[in-house]
Amino acid sequence: MPSSVRAGSLKDPEVAELFSREDPEKLFTDLREIGHGSFGAVYFAHDIRTNEVVAIKKMSYSGKQSNEKWQDIIKEVKFLQKLRHPNTVEYRGCYLREHTAWLVMEYCLGSASDLLEGKCVRD
Repeated sequence: MPSSVRAGSLKDPEVAELFSREDPEKLFTDLREIGHGSFGAVYFAHDIRTNEVVAIKKMSYSGKQSNEKWQDIIKEVKFLQKLRHPNTVEYRGCYLREHTAWLVMEYCLGSASDLLEGKCVRD
């Protein structure tokens, strides 16, 4: 994708199809921060449609280097959509709200090292 594309732009149909049109604040409740990384905070939440517990990584694409952040989000979503394996955390979707991408994943109790060692407990 050309770097001239504005961060958050959904004019490209290939990019637009990566994101749900629904408002994530109406779909996910009880958000509690459970971690923080270089790309943003990770939250524990409930999906009100299924009552499932999910993990949500909120990634801002505003401010400095917003186009680079946007490109990183697009790459991550494309990768996660293709990833299908019983030993990986399941991707559930991505939503946009106020210059922030909400990356929704299966919730897995444990740390990254627990995942690598096969100790992760799925809800």
